[in-house]
Amino acid sequence: MSAVTPAGPATTAPSTQAPLEYPPPDAEPLDDGAEDDSTPIAESKAMPPHPLDGKSAADLTALLSEDPAALGSMSIGSTNAGALFNAVQLPAGPHHTLVDAAHAWGTQETVDALLRSIARVDAQFPGADPLPIGHLSARRGGHLSPHVSHQSGRDVDVGYYYTTGGRWYARAQASNLDRERTWAFVRALITETDVELILIDHSIQRLLEDHARSIGEDPSWLDSVFRGVAGRLPPLIRHAKGHATHLHVRFFNPIAQETGRRMFELLVQKKLVEQPTSQIKHKVKPGETLGMLARKYRVSVQAIQRANGLRTTKIRAKQVYLIPLRQAPRVLGSPRPVVVPPRRRPPARSTAALPEARLAPRITP
Repeated sequence: MSAVTPAGPATTAPSTQAPLEYPPPDAEPLDDGAEDDSTPIAESKAMPPHPLDGKSAADLTALLSEDPAALGSMSIGSTNAGALFNAVQLPAGPHHTLVDAAHAWGTQETVDALLRSIARVDAQFPGADPLPIGHLSARRGGHLSPHVSHQSGRDVDVGYYYTTGGRWYARAQASNLDRERTWAFVRALITETDVELILIDHSIQRLLEDHARSIGEDPSWLDSVFRGVAGRLPPLIRHAKGHATHLHVRFFNPIAQETGRRMFELLVQKKLVEQPTSQIKHKVKPGETLGMLARKYRVSVQAIQRANGLRTTKIRAKQVYLIPLRQAPRVLGSPRPVVVPPRRRPPARSTAALPEARLAPRITP
């Protein structure tokens, strides 16, 4: 297990790009509505032994006190109401750039899966402009404006590959989308990582699916990826507003989620993580004040201000604001182990039927 530190200065190179406004003022509204943790998992893959198997409560307490890094990354709670412990910062690299390094923290599994997928694209189609990487999570997780999710180290915003050297948050369309590289990246996420969902605008989904069919991808597999299988599998690629400028990736973390589940109560007892919060949306009625909303939802005025980036107590009628709500500990400290579905790989393809340029070397996890 990789050693990480729960506190202290970042150990990776800083971003070469100054933090940008996120999203820009003229961007399409960002919709996290498709990002939920309620999708049923019809079947689970065989889970390897967990690094903490066989350790007693006393062992875990001692480790937390003496060598917390030895416990590894922990994704706590849900992506919409969670926390992060022993976070790993996405390092700088030759094939990607960090838009906001201060909010590029995730679990070891998330960072490894993202880097593996980027490396797959470079191995198959070298020479692309570096892929811009937006927000992962804050170092300790929790709410990260302007998102509802990105709270537990398993979410990543990623730019598209462009044929025209597109900048971060440029709208992708038929005239500028690099279909080959973008599909190679999406395919690597699906087949070589424990990806949970990928949010992509409908218009770009059509471009990618048409390209995938044109290079001989299995039609039934593509149907399951883009539309799911009724009653059995949800689609992996889904539409949500605001994702024509970037795609949103969420990973399952078999190790970090399970570690977080086992360690949650102890972390709370030691006051090493804050109680995660979920969020709901409230549309302000005429006459309502920030104090009234705080009393109604039993939260502080300051908490509502932080969730919405408000510098004053003034709110506007008919405007929608996020209300942070405390998550019940018993939900987070579930007695049930984490369940992860099998990776959704396509049927084996004959390499003889594929152009030589399509064949990529194996990327070792």
